[in-house]
Order: sequence, then structure tokens, then C-alpha cells
Amino acid sequence: MSRENAARILPLLQRYQVLAGMLVLLAFAGLQSPSLFYSSENLHNIFNQLAIPGILAVGMTFVILTGGIDLSVGSHIAFLNCVAATWLKAESSLLVSSAYTLALGAGIGALLGWIIGVTKLQPFVVTLAAMVSLQGISFIYTKNQFVSGIGPYLEPLKASLFGIPLSGLLLVAVMTAGVVLLGKGVLGRRIYAVGGNEEAARFSGVPVARTKIAAYALNGVCVAIAALLLTARTDSGQQSPGAKYELDAIAAVVVGGSSLLGGRGNVLGSVIGALFILSTDNLFNLNLIDDKIALAVKGGILLLAVYLQNLGRQR
Repeated sequence: MSRENAARILPLLQRYQVLAGMLVLLAFAGLQSPSLFYSSENLHNIFNQLAIPGILAVGMTFVILTGGIDLSVGSHIAFLNCVAATWLKAESSLLVSSAYTLALGAGIGALLGWIIGVTKLQPFVVTLAAMVSLQGISFIYTKNQFVSGIGPYLEPLKASLFGIPLSGLLLVAVMTAGVVLLGKGVLGRRIYAVGGNEEAARFSGVPVARTKIAAYALNGVCVAIAALLLTARTDSGQQSPGAKYELDAIAAVVVGGSSLLGGRGNVLGSVIGALFILSTDNLFNLNLIDDKIALAVKGGILLLAVYLQNLGRQR
């Protein structure tokens, strides 16, 4: 292939890499196990499970667009899962428990954003510390015990409307809000500006610290929504049900076309990236492939996506 052709193809591949990946995955699934993967039951299962990783990917998009990252998502969702379950077990209403969980998620996210924006510590370090701390807090909060016996309060979150699970409708609502906020809102323009060039954004009058606080707070809200759905799915509060969620969320955003350097990406691509990661896991499970191999493959996919983006930047 000539350099001229490569220069034309690379931007297209970079922009639509998640769609290219989905096509390859679907073709491979059609060759490997079409009767299993394409069965109506399996496809329904995939889309029913998409809500949690999809919503987490939306939240992670806000963070990564600022040039940041959040490694604490798994511990964050586990802690909020325990909090929501504890409140519901105390016979608090779903509305009150949900409001409290959402506020707590936004508060934790805003705190991380404040630390990163004001102290200018690296997001990797701050969120790594939060990952460890929140995991410990979860065990302390629950006294190292599972929270069970929640009762019927979460039944509305398991309901369907016109045959569509409420969790799926929540994903669509969160995704739509993210698309509108980033595409039409002032905050969205500021997030792109901060991620594109933080110093230039600061000189242009963009409140960088407040923008990062808002981005991490929005991520916290998305984590809280996912935690409520996780609580409804498991009917319990567990200290470590969020393991690997941070990897899946980051991988979904990057595979979906967002740059880890910030300033480039979109919510729709991130949700499709989450669908790609979930479908990959599903295909591995159908073929009885070990989870450790699946982790290795996801790491390779993430590395390939970052490599393609770096090639694009260099050109």
C-alpha cells in the first residue's frame, strides 16, 4: 500500500475503528458459533447486560475527554452498591435511596475532580489512591459482610416498558444526555477545550479546575446510576462486584474513538465500544475460553486502539 493510500485510509480507520472492530467481531462470530451468538436469547442477553458498562463508558468519556482517567470506577461502583443496598434494607424508599446514591456518587466524583484540578496531581495517581481507599471504605461500611434482604424496593428497576428493559431505556437516556451536553452545552465545549490544550483553554478564560470537577462529578453520577442497576440485578450489596469495570469502561471509550490524550471522542462511540467489549466477552464465554485469555485479548485491543490513535496524531 502506498503512503498516499495509507494517509487516506488511516483517518477513516481511526474515526470508525469501533465499527470496523464490530464488523470483524460479527463476522468471526458468524464463522465460529452462529447458532449460539446470533440466537435471539443470546442477543437479548447482550443488550440486557449493556446498560451498566454502557453507562460507565458514558461517564468515563467525560473524564478522558479532559485528558484524565479514573481507575477508581470499580471500587466506586462497589461502594455505592453497598450504600444503596444498606439504605434499601433499612426500608428507605427507592426514590430516597436513589437520590442519596446519586448525590454521593456525584460528590465523590467532584472531590476527585477538585483534587486533580486544584492540586494538579496526576489523575492516574489520584484515582489509583481512590480505588484503594474506596475498596477499604466498602469493607468498613459493611463490616466485611454482604448486604442482603433488600426486599422488593428495586423491582421497578427490573421492569420492562413495551418489551424493552428499563435498564436499556436508562442507558438511552444517559447516552442522549451525554450527546446533547457535549455537542450543545457550554460545559461540553469547555471539556473539549481543556482536553485539547489545557494551557490554551486557561488563557482563553476557561475555568479549567471547575471544568474538571464537573467532568468527574458527571462520571460519579453515571457510576451511581450503574450502581443502582447493579444492586437491582444482584439483590445485594457486595464489597467487590465492580472488579474489572474500570478496565472495561476505559477500553470501551478508547476503542470507541476517544483519545487518552484528551480533546477527541464522543459518547456514542463509547457506548458502541462498550457493546464491542461485551460482545467479545460473550463470544469467549460461548466458546468456553478462559477469562484470563479474555483479559489478555482486551488488553491487546486497547493497545491496538491507542496505537492507531497515536499514528493519527503523528500524521
